Amino acid sequence: MKQYPGYTVVRCEDCPEQHGTLTVLTHDVSGATILLVENEDANKAFGIGFGTFPSDDTGVFHILEHSVLAGSEKYPVTSPFLQLLKSSMASFLNAMTFPDKTVYPFATPNETDFRNLMDVYLNAVFCPLAMVDRAVFEQEGWHRDADGTVSGVVYNEMQGALASPDAQLQDALERAMFPDTAYGFVSGGDPASIPALTYEKYQRVYRRHYSADNCCVTLYGRMDMAEKLAFLDEHYLSRMPKGTSQPRLTLQDEQPGVCVNIPYYTEKPEADQVQCALAWYTGAFADRERQLGVEILLDALLGSNQSPLKAALLEQQLGADIDIGFDDSTLQPTLELVLRGATEETAGRFAAGVRSAVDDILAEGIPEDLLLASLNAAEFASLERPGSLPDGVLDAIHAATGWLHAGDPTLLLHTNQLFAALREKMASGWFNDLLRELFAAAPVQVIQVPTLPKAEEPDAAPARTDGKLALDHPLTVADLGEGSPSAEGVVDSVAGAELLHHPSKGSLYLNIYYDLGGLTTEEVQYLDLLTDVLDELDTPRHTARELNTLRSTWLGDSQACISFWTGRQAGNPCHAKLTLNMSLLERSLEKAVELGGEWLYETRLTGAKAEAAFARVLSQQKLNMEQQFLQMGNQYAAVRAGSHYSVEYALSEACSGVTGYHFLCALLEQADWADLGRKLEAVREKVLHHAALTISLHGSEDARKQLEVLLPGSAFAEGMRSPARPYTQALTAPVNEAFIIDGGVNYDILTWPQERKPERRVLARVMSYEYLWHHIREVGGAYGTGMVTRAETEYLYTYRDPHLAESYETFAKGPAELAARAYTEKDLTDSIVGTVSEMDKPMKPSAEARDLDRRYFCGITDAMLAADRKALCSVDAAALKAMAAELGTAMQHGTRVAFGSKEAVEGAKGLFDRIETL
Repeated sequence: MKQYPGYTVVRCEDCPEQHGTLTVLTHDVSGATILLVENEDANKAFGIGFGTFPSDDTGVFHILEHSVLAGSEKYPVTSPFLQLLKSSMASFLNAMTFPDKTVYPFATPNETDFRNLMDVYLNAVFCPLAMVDRAVFEQEGWHRDADGTVSGVVYNEMQGALASPDAQLQDALERAMFPDTAYGFVSGGDPASIPALTYEKYQRVYRRHYSADNCCVTLYGRMDMAEKLAFLDEHYLSRMPKGTSQPRLTLQDEQPGVCVNIPYYTEKPEADQVQCALAWYTGAFADRERQLGVEILLDALLGSNQSPLKAALLEQQLGADIDIGFDDSTLQPTLELVLRGATEETAGRFAAGVRSAVDDILAEGIPEDLLLASLNAAEFASLERPGSLPDGVLDAIHAATGWLHAGDPTLLLHTNQLFAALREKMASGWFNDLLRELFAAAPVQVIQVPTLPKAEEPDAAPARTDGKLALDHPLTVADLGEGSPSAEGVVDSVAGAELLHHPSKGSLYLNIYYDLGGLTTEEVQYLDLLTDVLDELDTPRHTARELNTLRSTWLGDSQACISFWTGRQAGNPCHAKLTLNMSLLERSLEKAVELGGEWLYETRLTGAKAEAAFARVLSQQKLNMEQQFLQMGNQYAAVRAGSHYSVEYALSEACSGVTGYHFLCALLEQADWADLGRKLEAVREKVLHHAALTISLHGSEDARKQLEVLLPGSAFAEGMRSPARPYTQALTAPVNEAFIIDGGVNYDILTWPQERKPERRVLARVMSYEYLWHHIREVGGAYGTGMVTRAETEYLYTYRDPHLAESYETFAKGPAELAARAYTEKDLTDSIVGTVSEMDKPMKPSAEARDLDRRYFCGITDAMLAADRKALCSVDAAALKAMAAELGTAMQHGTRVAFGSKEAVEGAKGLFDRIETL
């Protein structure tokens, strides 16, 4: 066992789940806990997590998370985090406030970058200038402007975060479940309470919680661990003796049967938009076998509309949809069921309905095949680790969680034995006993009723410099390298389809693409709806539930969707595809072809069951979109504005934007489900049997040979298919629009047409971080802002912004300010390094497979990417200033689209040609 000076090794163990070894250490002087995850992952990661337990709703730990990254003793500049965002090669760079901890993780494939980031992060959390500079607190937390209004980055972020009915329902539920502990408070901060936080309390809370003996540090990946530990010891931990006491979490006495009623204030209260949440405690955090069992049980019984418990509840017709929630990362894990689209009367019957449905399932026993399918799916996900977070960042968060609640940072990193144990218990009735125990107590219940808004009541020397971040080892363009070449693909023809093969090891990815170039916009809209309802439909051989169970049993993941990309070929064609993505182990390839074919080709689109599914799913989709308007209005606004200039955006807007929402509403109003079934059948026939088909395999040569044998006898085989062609759609004339949404924040977009020029990505980065970050975020108080350049458009955006008209005024001043600036060599290097590193961000294998397919369809070659890289690296000060000057002219003719509050939109109505309330 290796020994490290200054540390005591607690234990070292193999960890096949992380493809390496785990070493737990404690630091001799400070008492800090360290976890080493040693493996061959080049995307190395660091994380430091503190136990942070709120005692009020002021959001002090959220404000501290922002504040400590705003300048430190070694790096006394106003925005070191911003400067790292501009110039680092990090694949992940952020910080997160959880209900019981704050974690500061990053990941990067570059060793020099890792050393820089590790030092900046450690200096930030242990030596922040925010403790002596009140201006940081006022900027990131809250301050009162001259006109008396309250502003601040966190204050404005939480105005948006708590604006949606979902967020308010969740807040009320947590207060009801945990009235006496940290979990009963809004860890992010309640805007009504944030102004009660004083600077002095903020300082006291920092000193109590940001100590070395209240932290867990994770080092992950392929690196010299001894060197990193020596640095950590010498520069930080050895200077921090243990405190006399540590803050602790307390257990909550359970609150069965508590009932709470709350309003949701909206300009359009609807009687059938009531929501009801029910929640239960699920046992001890440290009992990982039980908590994994709960996750598997909930997926088996509630994972889809066809799952037995959810199906039984939907049959009671209490509401339009039922969501499940399960959080096993807290000291007292909980599960919840949320009924949406209910009335006050039906919401009141939800708890009894759940009890009755659970009793019916227990009387019959849970089908073992459902449990096996959910267990297999969960086990595959634990191996694949889907999502965008790098594996090392996930491990850092998990390590902090295990350390916090059980004193063991490795607890959540071992899963193989848990799956094996649960597999053995499947036939013993253990899951039935678990179900009985989970729902035995009366639930905590919150009912939320839409109500008209109430009448408003009247309200009542710097330590940092504006200099540049001086790193010990600043990155240069030479650190960027040449980029990694993509795996060579081989194209062949099998059974009327194009077969694209990329050799790869590990899991197998089978991606199936039908060309939609011959469809009308309305046909694509119907096809998009078909992908939403496929999970609900029977086939001649299986019910929907049986087919979903088989898919979960044999496939790691499978999903159908519509994909749109703008190509690099002449004319920037739009490539539109119906996509079926399947990830699996190679031994399941035959099952994948069989089940994928049955799912796409054989599902019944007519008949009473299909029609009931259409009504159910479309209602659920409508509710979901209405929530998303409040939570990610910037994305909807950007697509809406871009639809006037880009076919890709126009098609996306028609399917999943405001136009798609209106299309959905019209179908629900007509409720002619038989006609919908006929239209879906017609478009499916047209696409599946006639459109050009590309089958992409990312797997071994043996898998390719097996697939060539399987395809001719499969549902995918056709004698003749139409050739692929670009999707075309007439674009509409630009119009400035505002959409009124509930909530106190706005999402502002300004979009203009722009031909693809890779060097403009440097301009976008400079605009985002040198201008917008300061004026929109730091001064204006918006949570997010930036400039985005795409194939045919560019746009500026704000996210959770307290302003609307003022932000458009700020947008307009940006180009002139950038054009007038002097840019040093370091400025340019930082912006170029940060921009180019976006091209090199490591991807999860499934995402990399899909990206290789996108590049194939869009005609993107390694040579093109190399040329893009060269263009980015050649940007000089003159080119940057010239692009900034041109930008002003383009923006003058841009299109404005905003999603915002009624007050803000009406106050800026002169900016818009039309206004609509969503």
